[in-house]
Amino acid sequence: MRLALALAVAIVATAHNAGGSAQQATPEVRTLSGEWTFSAEGYVMPLSLRQDGTRVTGTLQGFHGPFPLQGEFRKGLIHFAGSSDGGGIRHSDDSNDIDLFAIGTLQADGSLQGTLVSTVGNLTWHAERKT
Repeated sequence: MRLALALAVAIVATAHNAGGSAQQATPEVRTLSGEWTFSAEGYVMPLSLRQDGTRVTGTLQGFHGPFPLQGEFRKGLIHFAGSSDGGGIRHSDDSNDIDLFAIGTLQADGSLQGTLVSTVGNLTWHAERKT
């Protein structure tokens, strides 16, 4: 019984210490609001974000028109979604619309990185704040 209790205390202490280290590895970011350069597997596009609390809105200027975005940023994690009329591009379902959903994390250097799923394909992405 003592061994089980000691093991449980050790696991909790290790998890607590690891959690503190992970939080310190992420820089303290007051807001994601601002202008970013969004890169996704060779595509480079301007990204404008506005943060109000945990709510994030913005616009990704795609090659086939702007994507108004809505999402959330909390505890170093971001997710956002948006749609564009596609600017005339046709898809297999004969529509112009392009929908996207992205998830990502705040990196130690202050950039964002994640995965984007869209009507036209799935991409990994990276965003850096413009200076």
